Amino acid sequence: MRVLPLRRFGGLFPVRAGRIGEVVRPRPMLQLALGIALGISLTEWLALPIAPSVGLGLLGLILALSMPHWKWLALGLVLGAIRYDAWRSPSVPMPPRVVILRAVGTLEPTRNGYRLLCAFKEPPLPTYTLVYFRPNVQNLPDYGDVFRLEADWRRPPRFPGFDWARYLERRRVYHIATVFSERQWEILEWGERRWQRWFSAARQSLRKTLRSRLAHDDAALIEGMLVGATGDFPPPLREAFHRSGTGHLLATSGLHVMMVLHMVYLVLRGTPMPFAGRVGLVVLAAWCYALLAGLRPSIVRAATMVSCALAAPLIGREADSLNALGFAGALWLLIAPHALFEVGFQYSFCAVLFILLFYSRLERWLRRGVQRIGIRPAQGFLSAPLQKLIIPLLSVSLCAQAGISLVQLYHFGYLSFLSPVANLLAVPMAYPTLVLGFWFWLSQGVGVALVEWCCAWQKWVALSFSGDWVPALRQASVPAWSAIGFYAGVLLLAPEPPLGEVEEF
Repeated sequence: MRVLPLRRFGGLFPVRAGRIGEVVRPRPMLQLALGIALGISLTEWLALPIAPSVGLGLLGLILALSMPHWKWLALGLVLGAIRYDAWRSPSVPMPPRVVILRAVGTLEPTRNGYRLLCAFKEPPLPTYTLVYFRPNVQNLPDYGDVFRLEADWRRPPRFPGFDWARYLERRRVYHIATVFSERQWEILEWGERRWQRWFSAARQSLRKTLRSRLAHDDAALIEGMLVGATGDFPPPLREAFHRSGTGHLLATSGLHVMMVLHMVYLVLRGTPMPFAGRVGLVVLAAWCYALLAGLRPSIVRAATMVSCALAAPLIGREADSLNALGFAGALWLLIAPHALFEVGFQYSFCAVLFILLFYSRLERWLRRGVQRIGIRPAQGFLSAPLQKLIIPLLSVSLCAQAGISLVQLYHFGYLSFLSPVANLLAVPMAYPTLVLGFWFWLSQGVGVALVEWCCAWQKWVALSFSGDWVPALRQASVPAWSAIGFYAGVLLLAPEPPLGEVEEF
């Protein structure tokens, strides 16, 4: 690690003596992820006279030669351009009325039935399709099944305020169809022996248990908190969660992964299993939970970071959270480059980035502020909950809120100033809600009253802090360049996180 003079203003990519490029602590994976994101963005937004992979490849070569400290960012720029250029596919003609499809996703609930992501097998089109099944259709296909479908194809519509067609096109989905009757499709090959079907069956079991024993709102809330399934979530309630700033509780993320792994840790704590075995089981539990939740970007990021952090001591390496965040981002963008433009991906990585950069400093500042007003660590009945629960939760909430602020304004034009307060009330109850939800599922309905009480509390917080009385910043349109400039400035000028405290967090 190179120690720079005191004339340093930033920690990740510091500015020193008017130059950018000196690196205090090399983080190649973070640079690689930023480079991939930059390559994907430029390929999407710029109309280059030559192939994006060629033009940005030359730019990356120049950058690597002129600024060796940024060679990983230059490499990511080239990889991002090549990957997204290969991912993008031109629009194809409308498929014939009768096709053969292979299910490449798992069955997801919607407000009007189910939907399934499929690939074309015959004819072999280079795109995907979404097939919607009405509630009256029985014995639906699932992951790995090959089936013949007869349907009327249509292009995805463009809704006011949200270009759903463009959203699907980035995912290579150009056509959708609706199945109204079992006569429209026929299974040609079952995929029941595929291991992915086990997780799909588990989600269906969870959904069936919740829907049969709880009210619709409560069942949707528990399912959303446990596995992030919000396809048929009541729209007014979902809007209330997002406006109050507690919408992250419905999207499986690092918070959910840490709570689940804490349950696993409590189970393994009293066993004589060696340290390496416990680490292996915890990592396995993280990925099993990610698979159960459908491998969404936020939970893949969390599972990847947990795996890197826990495996590092086993191979004699340092566990650096920012580098692990970069590795998770680079891995996911190479697998699914379209995720860069999706709100969930942006929320997850921006929130975690700000938590890793600023959490320990903000928490220390809040503790000093509490001491200045006369509350000492060992004095008063408010001291213990204040020091151990309220201050850490408030620090995390404020950091996460700052991290997603521009993303939320850009996509939704709304930012609540009371979301940290709402999170202080909602997040502490998330852990018992998660525990009771899993117990309710595994016991097939034991503990209804407790689950309903937890749901009532979460709904009360969301509805109370989403009203018109809540002070909020409302901005109809936020330029993309302002959000990009904000996060670029943070990466350039953010102070180096204190080593040890951040890693421990």
